[in-house]
Order: sequence, then C-alpha cells, then structure tokens
Amino acid sequence: MNPSASLSRPASSLEQVYLVERDAGLLCRILGLYAARGIDVLHVDYAYAAQHVMKLQVSVENALSETEEVVRVLVDKASTFIGVFAASDQPAVVRRAA
Repeated sequence: MNPSASLSRPASSLEQVYLVERDAGLLCRILGLYAARGIDVLHVDYAYAAQHVMKLQVSVENALSETEEVVRVLVDKASTFIGVFAASDQPAVVRRAA
C-alpha cells in the first residue's frame, strides 16, 4: 500500500473488508454493487490470505449522511454471494505522518 495514498484519504471515509475466494469474477461482482449504487470508491486493495482465499479491502467516501447505511446494505448483500466467507464494514483509520 502506498503510504501517501493513506494520507490523502478524507477523514470521512468508510472501509469494508471481505474475505473471499480467489476469483476475479467475484471481485467484479462485489465492486459492481458499489458502482450500481453510485458509491465513490476511493481505494481498493487486495492480498492473498491463503492459497485460494484473498482479503479485499474497499474504502469509500462518506460524503452523504445515508452513505453509511447504503454501505452496510451492500456488505450484507455481498456476504450472501457464493465464495464470500466474511464481510464487515468500519470507519477507516486515517494515518497521519509524525
């Protein structure tokens, strides 16, 4: 992850974390949920957690008051997809340079 990218994220962002099967089609389906709802994705990061499992981390802009509820519904919807083992949402931690 690029440290400067973390510094440029607004304090009002939300972060979702998915533990999913290693499948590009599944990643596209999850990110498609955000696009379909018009949610601005600030940053996407993924890493391999095991041989056939990856961790997908999505940061979105929390500009509107209803964004938090929409993201919660998206996480609930994505958690029903075959191949999603776990999903959660949380406020993003903003890292500041010392």
